[in-house]
Amino acid sequence: MKYLLSMALLLLAPQDQRLPDAFYQLPEQVREKATLIITGTYGEGRSPCIFMPDGSRRWALVSWFNVTKVYRGKVGGKSISINSAMLPKTEDVSGKLEVGHKYLVLLRPNDESMKLIKAGGHVPFWEALSDEEIIAIAELK
Repeated sequence: MKYLLSMALLLLAPQDQRLPDAFYQLPEQVREKATLIITGTYGEGRSPCIFMPDGSRRWALVSWFNVTKVYRGKVGGKSISINSAMLPKTEDVSGKLEVGHKYLVLLRPNDESMKLIKAGGHVPFWEALSDEEIIAIAELK
């Protein structure tokens, strides 16, 4: 009986944890750097109003990925904030991100960012992931 239960659990477990093809097109050393791998839909908006010392107002561009699937790591919330103005200038990061398009995203957040991401906490736009925390972004077709 115990073998039957074990066999049933094996058959019901997801069998294909394969990542999208875009992952396998990235160099192996890039893939290994990532501690968090997701697919998500890119979005943009504006921050809350920022009052300047001269009395004027400004709004910052905020950007994020709405998480659709997590392949590596843990994500507690529905989105991950990034600073699209500070994307690394590498061939592994799509140059122009399009709102509403789906992407494979490889990240290596610092410890503080990772705690917030795991807990599903809000990451303010001035602390959004940028530069060395973003390993690769590839558009999915």
